[in-house]
Amino acid sequence: MAGLIEIVVALVVGYGIWIIVPAVWRYYKYCQLIKPFGILRETHWFWGHLKTMDFTKSLIEIFASMMETAKGKMTVEWLSLIPQVQAIHPDTAAIVLKLSEPKPKGEGEPYSLFTPFLGDGLIVSSGSKWERNRRLLTPAFHFDVLRPYVNIYNEAADILLDKYAKHMSESPNSIDIMDSLNLVTLDIILRCSLSYDGDIQKEEKHSYIEAVHEISRLTMERIRKPWYFLWWKLYMMSNDGKEYMKHVKYMHSFADEIIAKRRKEIADDPSVLQKKRKLDFLDIIITARDESGSGLTDEEIRDEVNTFMFAGHDTTKAVLGWAIYNMGKYPEEQEKLYQEVCDVTGDRTNIEGEDLGKLPKMSMFLKETLRMYPPAASTNRSLTEPLEIEGVTLPIGSLIFVNIYAIHYRPDVFPNPREFRPERFLPENTENRHPYAYIPFSAGPRNCIGKNFSTNEQKVILGRILKRFKIVLDDDHEVVPIPLFIVQSRDGIKVRFEERR
Repeated sequence: MAGLIEIVVALVVGYGIWIIVPAVWRYYKYCQLIKPFGILRETHWFWGHLKTMDFTKSLIEIFASMMETAKGKMTVEWLSLIPQVQAIHPDTAAIVLKLSEPKPKGEGEPYSLFTPFLGDGLIVSSGSKWERNRRLLTPAFHFDVLRPYVNIYNEAADILLDKYAKHMSESPNSIDIMDSLNLVTLDIILRCSLSYDGDIQKEEKHSYIEAVHEISRLTMERIRKPWYFLWWKLYMMSNDGKEYMKHVKYMHSFADEIIAKRRKEIADDPSVLQKKRKLDFLDIIITARDESGSGLTDEEIRDEVNTFMFAGHDTTKAVLGWAIYNMGKYPEEQEKLYQEVCDVTGDRTNIEGEDLGKLPKMSMFLKETLRMYPPAASTNRSLTEPLEIEGVTLPIGSLIFVNIYAIHYRPDVFPNPREFRPERFLPENTENRHPYAYIPFSAGPRNCIGKNFSTNEQKVILGRILKRFKIVLDDDHEVVPIPLFIVQSRDGIKVRFEERR
């Protein structure tokens, strides 16, 4: 027995010497390597910045105050003992975002947070798979494919505006616009991308939206608990983990049902696609083939559908909410937009495809909104080869974040960054600006594939609202931007709509 104990002890010690000691040494060397980057705020020796991560505080206040004293182009944030190297300047962001490899997905890596519900879609996938699927999916966002969607934007807007008019006729009180914007953007993405018309906006709530909200909330809570962030199986044993998976399973079943129905339609009548006036996103990804004649698997199709449904409605909803908030907060800017929309559309109610390029003030207004409230606070890349940045050579496997909020609130890039100034995006004010200074849709080879779809949708919805209503902010309601997966207001956004005469 004594001999067995000695063997076990020897094995444990040997394992420690062979595996653990080298890992600790590599960790120590890496921490020493990134020391020159410094940190932007005080940190706890064990918890790092987790103790100061208050998801109820305004992101603008946090980042604006941090960037007012920032001197470097890189920094380090600590999730407990896990260092996050961050690019906080356009120069360093450009170096990172020009890399095409994202995001390792192993336990404890940031994008492992997305894989349970988004699978291995475009946001998360990497390498040859990402390159192939990006190439196959790009035709779904061609101008000719997007153009007919303007009709759907207007139809969805009709329902939304009637809903606002009905509320204001029944009550003089302000209304929280976020639930209705959630429904209209989900309605649009389902109808445009999947030809799914489920009378989404007739409901007060939708189970898919509730699932996305709960997954976002639970994920942000998970980040604050390193033991759950690092060990997925441990998280799955917790009550939060079980609640999380309940919502993930609903999201997957919702997508699976839509995909199965379309596959059956095509199987029953192979000519059905030729008979359609336009192919939607689902048609394109089901029929897409690469050079070898191979298409996407059922799992890949579901991953891309889940990715597009989530990113296509949740980000657009957030931008619309912040744009309406800014219209109410800056009535003089609202009036400029109203006049521009009226000049372009005349007596027409609908906003048509050819109108979208004739709204420069609207474009600048949306860009400034996206500067101040980018939907995603950060993105990241994983190094497949050593990279020298700001005098430090980071090794293969290093994860580098691009802090979008920090860059958008640098006073040396955007003077007085807390002020809302659409004129920042006049041609004469942008010609000498760094191309990576403004990155709400990320940048480089992995930029947002749905940028034009979302921007067109925003212009139509906002233009239609402006033509019918004057937007008045509820001054008694505090609006605080916080991060879930998407940056949104902690307690919603309340406004009053007054019919224009």
